[in-house]
Amino acid sequence: MSNKVKLSLKILVSTVLLGYIFYNNDLSNIGKIISSSDLNLVLVAILLVIINYVFSSIRWYFLLLEKQRPPIIYMIKLYFVGSFFNNFLPTSIGGDAYKIYKLGEKIASKTNAFTATFLERFIGMFALIIISLYGYLTFSGVEVLSFVIIFILGFLAFFLFMIFYPKYTYKPAKLSKFFEIIDRIHLSFLRYKNHKKIIFYSLLSSFVIQIASIFTQYFVFLSLSTQIPLNYAFFAFPLIFLSGYAIPSVNSLGSQEILYTTFFTNLGVPIGTIISASFLYHFVRLVVSLIGAYYYINDKEYIKK
Repeated sequence: MSNKVKLSLKILVSTVLLGYIFYNNDLSNIGKIISSSDLNLVLVAILLVIINYVFSSIRWYFLLLEKQRPPIIYMIKLYFVGSFFNNFLPTSIGGDAYKIYKLGEKIASKTNAFTATFLERFIGMFALIIISLYGYLTFSGVEVLSFVIIFILGFLAFFLFMIFYPKYTYKPAKLSKFFEIIDRIHLSFLRYKNHKKIIFYSLLSSFVIQIASIFTQYFVFLSLSTQIPLNYAFFAFPLIFLSGYAIPSVNSLGSQEILYTTFFTNLGVPIGTIISASFLYHFVRLVVSLIGAYYYINDKEYIKK
């Protein structure tokens, strides 16, 4: 699928979802609701996103098992640049493609760059699922327990497959390039077998990072004088965030609003407040991503050659 088709698809999805929301609800008071938000709490949300990106960059730095790692400040800047590209590339991981490309150039190995970036995302997603499960179990019953367990086991199965991937003796000629790529990725993953502490500490740091992400959205709602039960926030926000990995929209625009509506109308939150909170959260992330735009425009390391 070409880049133009992907761009057209995500714009179409976002437009259709937003159109559905606006067509079925009276949202004429959104501007008034957003303008009445508590600026101090919005600034706290912005600060939490910055902290999230910085600590995620440090986790990414240590997951890069290179003898000559790039300076940590390079990784931090590149992470912010990736967040900027998330505004334009399909799904919430579109910026990762740029990060892998630039990091691969820097360390002369796109395979190792992919592995470190994938693990940084994978461990973060795993932490989100655990947090969401905890939130759900403390808020209500166990109706979705089986689904979450299957999701976790799926991630673990993929991870274990990459660690213990057997060398196939029979590889069809038509799939030779595919197996060649898998072999390179597998060899890259094998390096982590002797670095279990890095994986363990990365997982621990992921809980801190993802909790900061949850509180970002929690403070956005709080800035609109709406308090979400904390255990429900721990359940809902991770699932909303994870949806951004799969739905081809403009940085979750449209899909996030649908999910916000699905989760928070059950709490009796007015639809105008829900959509205002979602738009305000988009704005918070956009503001932080402008740091990446600054690095991309002004830093020779990131300017497109």
